[in-house]
Amino acid sequence: MEAHLFRLTRDSTVKAVATRMDIDWRTVKDAEVRYIRGLLRKRNLDGITRIGIDEVSYEKGHKYLTLVTDLDGRRVIYATHGNDGKAIGRFLTWLGPKRCRRIKVVVTDMHDPYLKVLRKRLPKAALVFDHFHVSKVVHDCLDEIRRRLQRELPPAGRRIIKGQRYVLLRAREKLSKKHEVSLQEILNANTDLTKGYILKEAFRDVFMATNLQSGRKRLKAWEAQVRESDVPEMLKVLKTIERRRSGIENFFQFRVANGMAEGFNNVVGTIKKQAYGFHDRDYLRLKILRICGKIE
Repeated sequence: MEAHLFRLTRDSTVKAVATRMDIDWRTVKDAEVRYIRGLLRKRNLDGITRIGIDEVSYEKGHKYLTLVTDLDGRRVIYATHGNDGKAIGRFLTWLGPKRCRRIKVVVTDMHDPYLKVLRKRLPKAALVFDHFHVSKVVHDCLDEIRRRLQRELPPAGRRIIKGQRYVLLRAREKLSKKHEVSLQEILNANTDLTKGYILKEAFRDVFMATNLQSGRKRLKAWEAQVRESDVPEMLKVLKTIERRRSGIENFFQFRVANGMAEGFNNVVGTIKKQAYGFHDRDYLRLKILRICGKIE
């Protein structure tokens, strides 16, 4: 009976299965939870050498889960509440000293609470800053420039950049002909936004490097461009990039990113809708491990 209930809950909510089977929802949920816990105990975690760490929002009010993925196994191996150093500490304690020593590469964002614990407890692992998160810093900077100019420019200038956030942040080769015309108007205005956009596109080119030497060369060239631009927002970002240089350069060496974790974030959104009829945080965590953890 429990095995049957477990199979049914993979693609249906607990409530839907309870209605279909004409039993109490608690019976269905308890059966699923017991089965998940049993399968988790049978996992093989010994061969993991590269992990990814990311956070996902599960409720309004800055409530987060930290997800840890096995990058080579393409699965979530751990989920815990919070997005601070304690969350990472819980994971490493759970993983154990022997398995921790096997970790060679950790892909993460530039979140200080994570980094502090990782450097202390995984001193031999290479920390790689996910280039999507690094690029987001530059994207956010470009949007700050746009908002500043929206306040400073005369009406004619404001009309050119109003509502053009999508055009500025989208990869140029993916723009429609209509959006390309709008972008060209912005670039022709020759403001700090023009400089910022050129730097944003140049930063994309940095991550096209195929080895460490080329990556370092491209990054240094980009940094020189930022200094020459003298755009205040970009100069602020430059300080962040310089402070995080080692993790960025590790990307050029290991060529690994956290894109898979971002994909899991979308799955978590669907799981939340199924799990949150019961307002049970641990059940949500177990559902994520079931669906994204390849335990079946």
